[in-house]
Parts: sequence; structure tokens; C-alpha cells
Amino acid sequence: MKSCCRKCCCAIFCCTCCRSTPLNIINDDTKLLPKNNVTKDSIELEELYVYGSAPEELRKILMEGYGNKPVKKIVCGEFHCLILLTNNRLIGFGKNEEGQLGLPLETKQCLKITNIQINVENLQNIKIRDIAAGDDYSLVLIRTQEGEDKIIRFGTDIKNKYANIPNTTIQTIEKLPEGINPIKKIIAFQKRKMFYTDKNEIYLGGRDFLGTDLDEYILLSAFDKKIKNLYLQKESCIIEDDNEQIYGLGDNSYKELGVGNNFSMNEFKKLAFKFNKSPIKKISAGARHLLILLDNGEVYCVGDNSEGQCCGATSTCPYPVKLELNVKSRVIDCYAGYNHNLILLENGSVYTWGNTNDGKLGYYEDKFSQDTPREVLELKIKCIYKICLGYELTVIATGKEENSILIKQMKPNVQNVNELK
Repeated sequence: MKSCCRKCCCAIFCCTCCRSTPLNIINDDTKLLPKNNVTKDSIELEELYVYGSAPEELRKILMEGYGNKPVKKIVCGEFHCLILLTNNRLIGFGKNEEGQLGLPLETKQCLKITNIQINVENLQNIKIRDIAAGDDYSLVLIRTQEGEDKIIRFGTDIKNKYANIPNTTIQTIEKLPEGINPIKKIIAFQKRKMFYTDKNEIYLGGRDFLGTDLDEYILLSAFDKKIKNLYLQKESCIIEDDNEQIYGLGDNSYKELGVGNNFSMNEFKKLAFKFNKSPIKKISAGARHLLILLDNGEVYCVGDNSEGQCCGATSTCPYPVKLELNVKSRVIDCYAGYNHNLILLENGSVYTWGNTNDGKLGYYEDKFSQDTPREVLELKIKCIYKICLGYELTVIATGKEENSILIKQMKPNVQNVNELK
């Protein structure tokens, strides 16, 4: 087996100077180990796998101080990662040059998992409800003792930054419209940030879909359906309601909304995603493309394909194209990053494709893009339960089998099987 040239400090992977496949003792013929007293600890080890532009070229980071508290949510900005644990605690790593981790600006970057405290004045005993990350900032949705929802921004003020005005405040309470209802979810993408409320009101901040910077949050839409989920892309956003109907707003230059013409910039229009074989199980939004997972395990790609993220032969896929995967196992989950993708199969396998920069696919390729899904062998016997794909990062949390995505999506009569299929 080829050994690393040791010009880097990765220890696990062949280094970037080699640009070759990661070192791994697992191959396609390896039989997955049954869970027993010998293998149980190694399979259920609580770890955080980091691929891409991680500090000091690290590709695997043990979660120091992680303990037995599973990850609740992972979000990635351009070069930073914020993680919410189930015990109401924040941790993170990566760049902090703009205060995007909520740490003092003297800390330019975190080379290991770091605890993050919310230090906003007069806020005590708060509950963290959600997190989001833009390119160089983060958002934290909290609920106070009085039951009021607030959004805290980690990062220096954008306007001051553009005007070259020094700013040392890196944790700030966002100014929200008066009398808004409880906030359900926050999302962010680059400079744009959004949230929606219990009354299905959608608010937009940071930058509108015409590229204009906003001084404050504005009411984008009072949606007349119950919102199930909200997805934000580079120039557009998508709503999924509780009746499985899908609506889009924004630029459609890359056909990321799955229609062949331009779209409204200020009004949500219903999208005609129809699949006769099966209803839609999940949508995952990249910068200018979508992954659509059906209940039957089929995956469709639509939108920008300039970096192979839609697996087609053309630079743009204006209508959904079925993902062809030469394996027998069914796809149970999908994730879209800025310009790369990940799918999780029922047998526990992980496949990635798209832009290959800095090894964020979990393996190295000499070519600019990988236009067909390829397995990440290192994760073959791991119990995965949280995944996030960002701009230059892929972050995967592994842990106990009962917490895994695979087990949670299996039927009740097979959840007690003591061996990974």
C-alpha cells in the first residue's frame, strides 16, 4: 500500500501535493463488520469528519469535549463551521477574521473544535433554537426567558466593512421588525439571510434578489400556505408547503428552479415538479442547482452543471435529470453544497460528486470536477447522523448507531438488526 510522502501533516490521507486517492484499507470488496464487543467502539466512535478547506489541511478532527452529546445541527459558511449540540451548546472551527465564529477578532482562525459563548448583554438562560451561516457571518436564533425570539449575528457589520470603518463588535442582536410572531427557522446564503414565522410570514435581510443591500429585514411574503421548509440559493429561494407543493422566487438564469424560462423576482410561483412514480421526499438546494429525492429512492438533478453537479453532458440541466447510480442499494438521503453533492445509501455507503476543490468530496481528483458519484470509502462502516455541505467544506458527524440517519429511516421491524447491511 502506498504511503503518504509526509510533506503534509494529514497522517490519514495522501497529501495535497500527491493529489491522489486517500489511503484506506477498505475497498469495494470489504465486508462490513458485524457489531460486537470488538468492533462496536470503533464503529460508534463520535467523530467529526471534515473534508475540504479545513484548518492546516486537517481532514479528520476528533470532537474534543464532545462527550455523549450528539450534534443537533451543522452549518457551514465559506471557510467556517458552526455546530449546535443537543445540550444547548455551540462549538465551531475555521476562519474568524470577520468574527464569524463569535470569537474576538484577535483569533483569526480556530485550528481545533472551540467552545463558543454568547456574550450579548442582558441575555441569560437562553435556549438556542436554530443556527445559520453566510459567507463570513453566522446567525443564532435564541429564545429568552420571557419567551421572545431574537437573532444574534456573529460577524462584523457589513456596511462598516465596505466603508472601511473599524468595527470590533462581533456579537450583535439583529434588528427585527416590530411585533413579529415566533420565528420558526433561519437560513442564510452568502450575504442574504431569511427567516419565517409561525404565521408563515417570510422576512428577507442582508441583500434582496436584485442585489441591493438592505438596511433592515423586510417582509418578502405573507404566504397563504403552511410552510414546511424554506431553501435559499445564490439568486433564488424555494418554499415547500405542508401539501408537498413547491414554489420559487428569484433569478432562474441557470434553470435552478426547474423551468425553462426566467422567473419572478418578487412573487412566489408554483413549480411544476411532477414525478409520476413517487412523491418528493426531500429537496436539497445548492448555489444554482437542486437535488430532488423521491420516496422510491430515485434522485433527480436540475440547474447548473458547469462543475458536474447535475451529472449531465451539458452545462445546464433545465429540467430534472435522473441520477444514474450503478449500485443496488436505495438512496435514503441527499445533500447539496455550493457546487458539490452527497447522497447516503440504505447500505450505509456515502457517494459524492461535483467540484473537487481541496478534497471536499472526501477524496482527491486531478480533474476540476467529478461528474459521476464516487464512494467515500473512509465512511463505509461509520454510523452517520448529521451532514452539512458548504462552500469549501463537507462536514459529517458520526456516532452511535441508534442516532444514525440510516436507523431513523429504517422500518420498525428491521431497526433491531445488530449488523449494518
